[in-house]
Amino acid sequence: MHKFSFTVDIVTDSPAGVDVDGVRGSLFAAIDGIGTLAAVHGVKVSEMEPQGYKVWAKRVAGVSLATPKAPKAPKAPKAEVVEVAETVEA
Repeated sequence: MHKFSFTVDIVTDSPAGVDVDGVRGSLFAAIDGIGTLAAVHGVKVSEMEPQGYKVWAKRVAGVSLATPKAPKAPKAPKAEVVEVAETVEA
């Protein structure tokens, strides 16, 4: 026997739009009949702070939500030193 496990994360600003039982039913219907036994479990719902969301997006989804840094100002060109040989007249 082989067991395959998947983790599905759904992140949204409006949890009212997510029907947890509907999502569970859709996932179960998608895998029904593939294996001998199948189960879809709802694990937990957690509140994410903005920084935690950015970290999760980068680590799990590979998407950087960080605000891009402003480009650095160009450096002024260095002044060239010109050596001038002086002649001494006697």
